[in-house]
Amino acid sequence: MGIAKAGFSPTGAYKTDGGYIVEGDIFLKPSDLVNQAGLIKELASGKPRTEQYKTTNQVTGLPRVLKIKVNAGEAQKVFTDATKEAIKRYNDLGLKLSLTLLDSGSVTTEDILIKGETFSDPRVLGQSAGFPDASGNPATPIKLSNTHYNKNFTNNNLLATVVAHEIGHAIGFRHTDYADRTYSCGLTPWESFLRMLGISVGNEGDGGVGAIHIPGTPVGGEPGSWMLACSDGTNRPFTANDIIAIKALYPKN
Repeated sequence: MGIAKAGFSPTGAYKTDGGYIVEGDIFLKPSDLVNQAGLIKELASGKPRTEQYKTTNQVTGLPRVLKIKVNAGEAQKVFTDATKEAIKRYNDLGLKLSLTLLDSGSVTTEDILIKGETFSDPRVLGQSAGFPDASGNPATPIKLSNTHYNKNFTNNNLLATVVAHEIGHAIGFRHTDYADRTYSCGLTPWESFLRMLGISVGNEGDGGVGAIHIPGTPVGGEPGSWMLACSDGTNRPFTANDIIAIKALYPKN
């Protein structure tokens, strides 16, 4: 299967408009799967691998300010308020990587677009465009459901957590529980059956983008982390270990 050859677990993956959703919220086009499969072959060849828990690429050119823009139609205020809170969570850490929100009418080119999207599959609440590219730029756009997070959505902190999570992917973070996503997502009946047979399930794999543990942070997930694979529907500001991880990739000024 193309998803498995690209280094991602096919468990829970499904086809959507123009590509596939893997790991719950990562959107990959067919061309992305081909490129990732090539990277997996390189990794298997014994070439050097990254030595830190991060994706192969991360945002470069520090100190740097990433410009973020929101385009969400009728849900513009809801998305904007949540994005402001998400930006504050990162900026309060005083990192060499900071975020700023552009006005919706700005003609300045954004680094990350947060876009309201009406998905054909109601299960999809959000899609990340992936991880930073080889040039050191963040992934864009971030698409969030403007039918679920509509103009009447009132849980600003929950949506801020979702936005912060997707920004996390865009700047180079894998899921906290990438080695076993069942930590936050639970087991499907099929996964339960496989585990009964002693077969390992839930590992999202390196994916050709790197998933190396950050020293000083828990192995195997952490309750409340902003980068857990599945949300429990609550507000999740950065934990102490989340902050260690973030500062490892993007140190303080």
